[in-house]
Order: sequence, then C-alpha cells, then structure tokens
Amino acid sequence: MTRDSGPNPRPSRSVRSAPGPASSTSSRPPDRERSSRPAAPFPAGSIPTNPLLAAGLEALDLLNIGVVVCDASAKVLTANSVAERILSDSDGLELSSDGTLSTTLVSDIGLRESITRLAGSGAEDDGAPHRALAVCRPSGKRPLTLFLRAAKERGSTQPQPAVLVLIQDSALPVETTEAELRQLYGLTAAEARISNLLMEGAGLEECCDQLGIRRTTARMHLRNIFAKTGVRRQSELVALLLRSIGLGPRRK
Repeated sequence: MTRDSGPNPRPSRSVRSAPGPASSTSSRPPDRERSSRPAAPFPAGSIPTNPLLAAGLEALDLLNIGVVVCDASAKVLTANSVAERILSDSDGLELSSDGTLSTTLVSDIGLRESITRLAGSGAEDDGAPHRALAVCRPSGKRPLTLFLRAAKERGSTQPQPAVLVLIQDSALPVETTEAELRQLYGLTAAEARISNLLMEGAGLEECCDQLGIRRTTARMHLRNIFAKTGVRRQSELVALLLRSIGLGPRRK
C-alpha cells in the first residue's frame, strides 16, 4: 500500500436508500436460507431525506463501519457505502430479493426476530435495548459482528419503528489518515505512518519492511510516539489510537 507524507484524500462516498417492497415467494424467514436469486440492488443516486442521518452514515464510512437501517420486518430502508459493499459480497449478510436483511448461511441466530422485537418494543426479551450477534461467513473469514439497537425519530407523534444495524468486519482495514493522527498527537509524517500500520495489525518488523527503514529507526520513532501519546507499551498505543477514532475498547 502506497503512502505519502501529506493528507490522504478520501473518495466521496454515497449513502443510498434500499429498494421498496417487492413480492416474495419464500415462506421461510430470510435469515434462515440463502436466496438463489441475486440480491436486490440499491438504486443509484438515492439518499436519505434527513441530511443529519446521511452525514452520520457517511462519517461511519470513514471508520469502515457498515450501517443499515431496517424497519420492523427487517426490510432495509437505507445503508451506508460500507454496508452496501458487505451486502453485495454476500459473505455473511446479503440483501434478499424482497429487500430484507438476511444471512447467507442457514443459521439460528434469529436476526429477523431480533429486529422485529427491537422495532416493536424497543427491547429484547431480557429487557436489553440492543443485541450483539456474530454472523458466520461462507468464505471462512472471521464472523461479522452485528450490533442492533432500536431507533425512533424524536419529536414525531407517530415515529416509524426502525432498528440500526451496525456491522463490523475485522477483515476491513482501519481507515484513518496520517493527517488525522498528526493533528491529534502532534506526530511527524513518519510517526503517523508507523502508527497507522500498527493499527492495521502490523508488527514492528513489518513496519520496517513496508516503510524501508531500519529497526533502530523504527524503535526511535516508536519511543517518540510513546512520549507524545503518554503510553508505555505497543499494545496500549494501539488501543489508544483505536479509541481515538471510536473503534477501541472503552475504559470502565
């Protein structure tokens, strides 16, 4: 992957609405079978009417977090670009022919049932307002992680029941520009490159190979990064950097 010392421009991303209702001939829940027909496409150029929602979904694109908004029947109302890519791959999740969010493998995780419960009462059977699910993938990659939460429009007398589905794919790289790291912690260009690689899971030796620097040079940069971020270990650094962009574990 080629890196430069300046800010990395990001491609513009679209946030699209899902297709409207379509007839379905299947009587089984969509999250218990894989449709033999191609998934219904997202219509090009369609965006949510709420500009704040569109901005929020696009912001999560920058973190490589997929977001899908479903109604009570699991029909997809809108999704951001990362979610669109995940659904189009049909590797764990897909958009069924009738526009519902479904799993690509036979599974008993109860995706549709959870969406319906959260949209209806705002809570699961145990009273929790959210649910976390792991979705197995035909490719054998690590499961997709799903976070489901009820969402209702504030200030509306008759809000439409909806559920937010956040999708995290550990196979996707963390996207943060070197410019952001330099702004947050005052890092140099070289220090920001190393920090970015560490967040993507690279070890120090791999950083040296990719950047074409000696190990002693990499260790010098790492010491400087530690001093600027206030950490003492590499694991603490990675956790701090991930928390800085909203992906790492929270302190209790």
